[in-house]
Formats: sequence, C-alpha cells, structure tokens
Amino acid sequence: MTVHGTETAPPVAGTTGAGGRREETPTRIFFRKPLAIVFLVVMALMTLVALLGPVFGGDPVSTAHPPMQPPSAAYPLGTDHLGRDFLARVLHGGRLSLFVGFAVALLSMTLGVLIGGLAGYYGGVIDVALVKVIEFFQAIPGLVLVLVAAAILGANIFIIIAIMGLTGWPGVARIMRAEAARVAQLGYVEFARAAGFPGRRILVSDVLPNSMAPVVVSTTMTVGMAILAESGLAFLGIGDANRATWGSLLNDAQPYLNSAWWMALFPGICIFVVVLAVNMIGDALNDALNPTIGRVK
Repeated sequence: MTVHGTETAPPVAGTTGAGGRREETPTRIFFRKPLAIVFLVVMALMTLVALLGPVFGGDPVSTAHPPMQPPSAAYPLGTDHLGRDFLARVLHGGRLSLFVGFAVALLSMTLGVLIGGLAGYYGGVIDVALVKVIEFFQAIPGLVLVLVAAAILGANIFIIIAIMGLTGWPGVARIMRAEAARVAQLGYVEFARAAGFPGRRILVSDVLPNSMAPVVVSTTMTVGMAILAESGLAFLGIGDANRATWGSLLNDAQPYLNSAWWMALFPGICIFVVVLAVNMIGDALNDALNPTIGRVK
C-alpha cells in the first residue's frame, strides 16, 4: 500500500489489522476445524502406537500360542493360523507401514523440491532440461517397475521405498516449479537480485521457503498413497517376506476369511484409518495455506 509516495508493508499474519481485527494465520485456520484436530490426534496416536507398541506387544514371530484363537481377554486381536499373537503382528506391521509412507513422502518431496525449484527459479535452458527429466520419470509406471525389481533383486522393503520415491516425485516437482517461477517474479526477489545476492542464496533463503505451502499439502497426500501402494503390493505377495506390514497381514489372511475374520479386519481398519486421517489433514492444510480457494464459487 502506498501512502504519500511511500510504500508500507502489508500487515503480518497474526497481527492486529487497521480495524482492530486480528489477522488470520494458517495455524488459526487449521485448528479452527474440528475434523482437522480429531484426525491430527488420531494420526499422532497411530504413529505413537506404531513406534512404542512393539516394545510392549510381544514377539510377532513366536508360535507358542494356540492357533486361530478369536479376540479375547488373553489375545485382544486373536492369533493367526501359526499361533502367533496377532496384536504383536499388527503393531510391528504398523511401524513398517508408516515408515514406508513417510520415507516415500520424504524422498519424493526432497527430489521434487530440489529439481522443481531449480527449474522454476532459473528458467530457460535449465527449465527445459529439467522438465524433460520430470516427464521421463512421470512416464515410468511405478508399480510395474516395482514388480520388475522384485523379480530381479528380490522384494526388499528398501528397494520398494526407493522405487516408489523415485517414481513419485514428478508431481511434487511440477507443483514446486510453478510456485518457484511465481515467487521468482515477486518484488523482494527482484530486489535481492538487484542488490547483488547470488542466485543460490536467493533460491535457498527466499524462493524455496515461500514456495513450500502447496508442496507440504501434496506431501501429506503422498504418505497415504504410499501406504496404500505398499499394502497393495504386499497383498499381492510382492513384499519383504521377512518383515510384516499391514498389507502382508492381509495377504496372509486370504485363505482364512471365513474362519478367522479378525486376521483381515484389524489390518484393514488400520490402513483405512491412517489413510483417511492423512487425507483429511492434507485437506485441512490446503484450506489453511490457501484460504482463498474455498471462497471461489
């Protein structure tokens, strides 16, 4: 805003405006949504249980229990066909399933932010070259690549994470490229260039931090998609046989759907709750970080 030929900075989010009304911040908008708080608590509890539960949940491979026991006081989630405590297996499977989701999301976000930020900020030949790289990886079917890698290298969980991350970053990169190109044209970035600051410093200190809002939203969605993808692969038998995940537990339950309903029910509920919570948190973050979108009719 210009007053008598001088520029004044816009009010900072979270401060009191000219009319005495307190400005909205993304944090205020997010925590004003009851569903966002509920699912944030649910996700935090699921993560905490997955991290600490196996410490108290017993041995997931011990066959010292009577097989095919339904849920009871002695076995809250029952036992499987080999006499393994199903609660211990669900807890250990949750730790690995959540690890896959967060690891794939982090790898995708890192690659997408780096490549998309460089393309959007520098433009020109660098942009054209990096866009071609993005298009190449976007054309690779991730699930097919996982199948091929599992056949050649074996179904190792870290190979699955690497392939899912390497094929999942182009979407993040496209979002980052568009945001970085927009931010690079703003006044404070132009001022930094005119002041002689190196492009690398401007990119790291100004462009990338101010382009992260839609990337964060996209990354939260990636967590849920990665968990679903890994669970689907494990359900088909393409997973690490030495490590239990919720998807592999569903695969083990297939022959016993009629006689041991709990073997499919509890891992399925865990997958459903976590993916739903992640998606709801992502929607709330999108509304908080892009508050004008909801006003467009």
